Amino acid sequence: MLLEAELIDKFQLESGLSFQRNVGGRIGSALVKLGYIAEETILQFLDEQDSFARINLQDTKIPSDVLTAIPATKLYENMVVPVEWETQGRSRTLVVAMTDPTNLKLIDDLQFMVGCRIKAVVAPEFDIETALNRHFPAGRPRTAGGGSQRKTLVEELSTITERRADKIDKIDYAEDRLDRLIALLLRKGVLSDRDVDYLK
Repeated sequence: MLLEAELIDKFQLESGLSFQRNVGGRIGSALVKLGYIAEETILQFLDEQDSFARINLQDTKIPSDVLTAIPATKLYENMVVPVEWETQGRSRTLVVAMTDPTNLKLIDDLQFMVGCRIKAVVAPEFDIETALNRHFPAGRPRTAGGGSQRKTLVEELSTITERRADKIDKIDYAEDRLDRLIALLLRKGVLSDRDVDYLK
């Protein structure tokens, strides 16, 4: 749609899709991160389409029964926030704010999860994350296994440090073996002191 509207060119789209495949996330976010288009431009464009309305999450009060319609882990995982129930006769529709209301797979997944129709509205990613953090003060919920979905910075640093320590131990062991080999070659007369000085 952005390509057809000439808001991006084919190279930028291909580049954005490549970025998305490697890093993950949504195509709109990838295009914004690559500097090809402003998030505001995307939101304004989607807002101008007949099917997508824009919502201001800062001014929206979300009832607790709406927030519990979708598990919090899924909300954070997909960067979406349910906003309200719309009732028409006996059928209910859950209004969900998302950055990409054209993501039909996500909408289908949410509809299957909730068991009713999902109506997508547009909101900036920052506003969605802010709304989630406001309603879930503890931050990103933990999974059933007890670990968070994304490792904390401390856990990441700890893992890196352990890997490096392991590598350092292997390097120390290799250097120790090299020193013993050089000592043996010196004793056997294969190497001279001058050769050893050259190697160091």
